[in-house]
Amino acid sequence: MDWTAIRLLYLSELRAALRERAVLINGILIPLLMYPLMMWVMFSGILFVTARFESFASRVEIAGLPAEHRGLLERLEEDDGQVEITEVEAPRARAAAYREEVENRLLGGELDAALIFETTVDPPGNAEVSLLSNGSSDQSQAARGRLERALSAERSAWLDRIAEQHGLEGAEWQVFDVRSNNLATGRQMGQFVMGMMIPLFFVIMIANGCLYPAIDSTAGERERNTWETTSTLATRRIHIVTAKYLYVATMGLVAGALNAAAMVVSFRSFLGPLLARMGGGDGSGFAFELPLTSLPVLLLTAVLLGALVAAAMMILAAFARTFKEGQSMVTPVILLVIFPVVVLNDPSMSFTPALAGIPVVNVVLLLRQAIAGNVLWLQLGITVLANAAAIAACLWLASRILRVEEIATGSFEGNLFQFLRQQWRPAGGKA
Repeated sequence: MDWTAIRLLYLSELRAALRERAVLINGILIPLLMYPLMMWVMFSGILFVTARFESFASRVEIAGLPAEHRGLLERLEEDDGQVEITEVEAPRARAAAYREEVENRLLGGELDAALIFETTVDPPGNAEVSLLSNGSSDQSQAARGRLERALSAERSAWLDRIAEQHGLEGAEWQVFDVRSNNLATGRQMGQFVMGMMIPLFFVIMIANGCLYPAIDSTAGERERNTWETTSTLATRRIHIVTAKYLYVATMGLVAGALNAAAMVVSFRSFLGPLLARMGGGDGSGFAFELPLTSLPVLLLTAVLLGALVAAAMMILAAFARTFKEGQSMVTPVILLVIFPVVVLNDPSMSFTPALAGIPVVNVVLLLRQAIAGNVLWLQLGITVLANAAAIAACLWLASRILRVEEIATGSFEGNLFQFLRQQWRPAGGKA
């Protein structure tokens, strides 16, 4: 192998790629900008929808409110005038007809929510409450939420008053007290979220980064009629193919690394404030920071996965004569890479030595463990060996394919499976 020639051809491929708009978009711009832009759009959309809901004045009707629960009106009025309350007396004689009328008004959009109190037994104020709303209306659901919060606060206050009337202290009145305590730190929670999302999209972006270069460097050259010129260069064909393979693997590695960096920045800038707002916190609940020990593992997984996906894609794209044919032939590789990741993306799944022997799956689980700050060295070694063996097998198959002159020149009419069938067919079975 003449590595000087390979280096020159490799640099030439990279320079040509930087002049290709499609390569720049798929390999650099999309992995770098897609997630910050997507997070910003999602964050802005949620804030817009939340502000829109908060600006709605909920139209609420309350029927048969007992005197013991007049505080409910005060709690609803404290909502900065966002609740328009209509209070009516409970129609005892025509309760069923009144309820049907309220339901029709809710379904017709004339009312957002309704509370119907039906007094039952002692103590005074003990009542059965019906909360009616229209689940197909966002405004009605917002009104329901406001009523549920006010009802919960009023119920707790009423129970405290009943306890005081019976001479019970707060601690005696409570049958049991539930205290929830999350032992995970903000950094651990952030690492859990990143460990679930980054590996999945990391694999997708590496496959996307390899897709266009793999097709363009093989079928694309045949379609442009430049493959014959490239084959006449003063070097061996294996050097040309090796340079192209390294170029495709590099684009996949760059796409994966840029995507992971962009996702970490996006989580810290957009997802953290979004989760804090949705949870009513101050932003201290999640800390999206990658451990320093995960960076070498991130680079290693990008190299392993990029090399494997690039080899698989180039094998299939070598049989295509046009770019469109190359897309149809390479698409199954993307599906084969993504499918196990989606199916096995379970937080309860342990990274066992057996799973470390499955390519692609082992890379995802290794990266998840590294993001959590836990590197399992045995599984790391098995992952490297398994992926190295898979890459070596793909490269060996590629070398066997490129020895066939018909495939190298693009005159072979068929795909990988037809080629393998011809190779494995006994000599006596040939026509």
